[in-house]
Amino acid sequence: MTKKTKKIILSLAGSAVVFILLMAWFYPYSVFSITKSYSYTPDPLVVDGYEEDLNKFKSSFEEDLAEMEEADPIDLTTERTQYVLPLFEQDWLLSKEPVNFSLDDLDYILLEVRGARITLLELSAAEDYAKESRQNLVDSIESLLWLEEQIEEIKTGKAESRKTLNIQFGNLHMSFLNNFMMYKIFYEMSRNA
Repeated sequence: MTKKTKKIILSLAGSAVVFILLMAWFYPYSVFSITKSYSYTPDPLVVDGYEEDLNKFKSSFEEDLAEMEEADPIDLTTERTQYVLPLFEQDWLLSKEPVNFSLDDLDYILLEVRGARITLLELSAAEDYAKESRQNLVDSIESLLWLEEQIEEIKTGKAESRKTLNIQFGNLHMSFLNNFMMYKIFYEMSRNA
């Protein structure tokens, strides 16, 4: 092998490595990426507002839960809310720092969403709500289905660029916050009915 051939081979190998590194950087979930993770940085002001709303809701809910434990029969809406609430308390929703999302993390989030949806479906079958409360519950269930679709879209869109992923994770973050507000409205309406 001549020097010129060696130079050409090294040049091609170097170009291939640079190409793969650039593809892995710009397309974090692509076949070129070894770690298949993406770091999303949420808007800290949005997180502050969400955390404040969540803490107010939790405080009110904990009072309702304490009252329910003394009551007979139990309020099924309050009882099931304790299983739905962890969906909205996930670390990535409350973090102001960048959060890394691997495909396994997305699987876990998807599992949490599906679990909450099943809980709400069971609740809709077990309780007789007023028309408006039932509609709010249905809206919350539909919103959970939308969350599932968004997560699946991120997981299966392996060739998505960083820019697209940032938009998708921002939309997912806001969808979770909106879903919380829908559930909160349903919960409060069902308790006041």
